[in-house]
Amino acid sequence: MIKRFTAGFLCLMILFSFSACGRREPKNANKKISYSLSAEPKTLDPQIATDNSSIIAVEALFEGLARLDENNRPYPGAAEKWVSSDNDTVFTFTLRSNAKWSDGKTPVTAGDFVYAFRRALSPQTGSATCSRMFCIQNAREVNAGSVSPDRLGVTAADDHTLIVRLNYSYPDFPAITASAVFMPCNQKFFESASGRYGLENKYLLGNGPFEIDGKYGWDHGKYLNLVRSASYTGSIKPLPSNIRFTIEGKDTAITDPISALKTGTVDAIAIPSDKVAAAKAAECTISSFEDTTWGLCFNTKSDIMKNKNIRRAFLQALDRSKILKHLPANVNPAEDIIAPSTTLLGKNYRSLAGSGSFYLKQDKNPTALWNAGISELSKPDVKSISIICPNDPNVKLMLNDMIATWNTKFNNYFNMEPLDNAQLTARIASGNYQVALCPICPHSEGPLAVLSLFKSGVEENPAKLSDPTYDAMLADAEKGSGSGSAASFVAAEKYLNELGVFYPLYYEKHYYACAKGVSGIVFHPYNTGVDFIRAGKS
Repeated sequence: MIKRFTAGFLCLMILFSFSACGRREPKNANKKISYSLSAEPKTLDPQIATDNSSIIAVEALFEGLARLDENNRPYPGAAEKWVSSDNDTVFTFTLRSNAKWSDGKTPVTAGDFVYAFRRALSPQTGSATCSRMFCIQNAREVNAGSVSPDRLGVTAADDHTLIVRLNYSYPDFPAITASAVFMPCNQKFFESASGRYGLENKYLLGNGPFEIDGKYGWDHGKYLNLVRSASYTGSIKPLPSNIRFTIEGKDTAITDPISALKTGTVDAIAIPSDKVAAAKAAECTISSFEDTTWGLCFNTKSDIMKNKNIRRAFLQALDRSKILKHLPANVNPAEDIIAPSTTLLGKNYRSLAGSGSFYLKQDKNPTALWNAGISELSKPDVKSISIICPNDPNVKLMLNDMIATWNTKFNNYFNMEPLDNAQLTARIASGNYQVALCPICPHSEGPLAVLSLFKSGVEENPAKLSDPTYDAMLADAEKGSGSGSAASFVAAEKYLNELGVFYPLYYEKHYYACAKGVSGIVFHPYNTGVDFIRAGKS
């Protein structure tokens, strides 16, 4: 009797302990995570967000069909599953049946995704990121205004079934649906915002794991406070209870990121390469991505650098092996504008396209090119030519070698103007320069994202290039079918190099640090966001 009672008691205790374990939150759950945004988000509208601060906030407030893990592999998001057919040209996504918008009552439906996709591609929206959707049937034509949006290859079979038809086989299509431009939009709410959608808390309706913390959760220029959304029904419960985004300004910039990590001012932050060693010493966890190409960029709107022969003369005169001896710390020599880690339809682009053969070689007489260019211009003021660059000691040594070569070859004197990062960025953005040592960092994966930065009319075009032939070549590459489009991208890449508007010198990594005890924050390359859903700290 006693033995049976004892055995029964032990069973009850074991069952109770299992039940308790099932209810227990992880030790690192329900913590507030602090993160510093480098600037105020320009908009929280997923279809038009482009700046890094906006993308980070959007990814917390919204959710696409899929999410990306720490290896950038897709897993279920708003869609609980998907299947492909017809050689990966048709994808059927099944949405979570209990998914709700952040008002806690409105269902998230397949129609919300159809509306979002059509809106992103509408010429009236002016989305700068919708080119990622051009793999969808008729997407390019919708964006050009040549066909009706209802002919886009996206349909809602019912409230919970979304069917997407592609132009070509794209096995990795679900992965790109995690990006902001693919996130859903509730038509009724969007229209009620009357053009203010995403600009204030009251004009925002999200479906993500977090929502803005009440009426005063967003104080523009100071902070954006998020809380775990009570209406989120994803398979992964958000781990942190709050996310506090502090917004850096002129007087509130974090000048010492390692100190900020140590003191708990922030739990994670982007850090410059020269702070990596200090971050490791502070037992921080480091993530990095080689996604930026630095090189000489020529302003094609400049009175002098608009001339192709002048640009080519500058590049043909360089002794590449000599100048690359002065590389900054923690970088690698760049053979191409497009970084070696870039992929195309899940395959490494450089393995498809080849490498190291596109930049201008010393196969011409630079002095003859220079003289030809000068003769084509009307009394150019060559004495005023200056090169702006980062205020880095190695970069300045590199530029000194370049300038010494140019002075000798062209019997002229050129100036170097070192600037801090903010000044350099502002000068390049405004076009207030002739030659610059500047970075190229696309907003998404793939060769298109890099090459599109040089298209006519693109706001971020560092060279201010306007070349109809290049635009047409890039359009042909965008229309290409599957991996075969690599040849078209190669042609556009070679042509861009032949124009001599950007000369690759070195690849740089972006570094991110998480404070000691902080885990689960996932950083994505190409400034495509930060995922906090599994973020915790001890």
